[in-house]
Amino acid sequence: MFWPEKDRYWCRQCNAKGDAIQFCRDFQRLSFHAACIKVQKEHTNAEFQYRAHLAGPAPIRPPSHSWENKAQIFTENSLQRLLIDKTSIELLFQRGLSFDTIKKNQLGWNPVKTFYQRADWGFEETEKHKWICLPAGIVIPIFEGNDIRKLKIRKFEWKEADFYGKYYEVPGSSNMVPIFGNRSCEIAVIVEAEFDAMLVIQEVGDLCACVALGGAQKKPDSSLSQWLRQRKSIIFALDFDEAGKKEYLYWQKSYPNLKPWPVPEEKSPGDYYRMGGNIRDWIVAGIS
Repeated sequence: MFWPEKDRYWCRQCNAKGDAIQFCRDFQRLSFHAACIKVQKEHTNAEFQYRAHLAGPAPIRPPSHSWENKAQIFTENSLQRLLIDKTSIELLFQRGLSFDTIKKNQLGWNPVKTFYQRADWGFEETEKHKWICLPAGIVIPIFEGNDIRKLKIRKFEWKEADFYGKYYEVPGSSNMVPIFGNRSCEIAVIVEAEFDAMLVIQEVGDLCACVALGGAQKKPDSSLSQWLRQRKSIIFALDFDEAGKKEYLYWQKSYPNLKPWPVPEEKSPGDYYRMGGNIRDWIVAGIS
């Protein structure tokens, strides 16, 4: 999908995205300099910053205080709605998540598409952009300690043919990649979805911590990259599909302590659990 007026592209299949320069690098295998020439862009400061970003993990960008306050209120209200809504909580039970796991992670429910003024979330308003629209669905807050850092919503009405992806990340969220469980564990498991990470910790959190990338092509931020290099072993368990397999080479080169360990059947840990697979046995086998 291309948005020429915004200089952006995005692939809904593998989640590749970026500007025209990134497209030339990804799909025409051009160098950064050659890509700049091809799209007739000058080497502005922004482009040099972009080039520096490609050289290593990105620094973490925290949300604003206004955003944190609004996100915290929205999360608390969403949790209360979830606890009294049988339909939404049943969706999480079907994913294998227990009631304790749901409450511990403060998952919530947004029953209808909701509009908020941008100023309430700490954003500047313009004539064209006055509102933030949060879709109906399961609310997934990401915390660092007791502080909320990121907010995502798994869309309730999403279908395979939809133009946009199934997850919506609320603008202003941090770019951090979350670690679930005990960060001092020597074993790290890498999965894509936050729900899968919660399930892994629920079933085998005494043996490992779990990283949820939020997409096959997402890369570790600077803090996470350092943490991963300090682990005894990394179990690589991205979804067993073309997007997940394509990313393995990057991870293999970046982390010598990495071991590929996809689920024995189905695509993801959640799918494997729903068809009767034992998450704990699978992870224990990968560790040993």
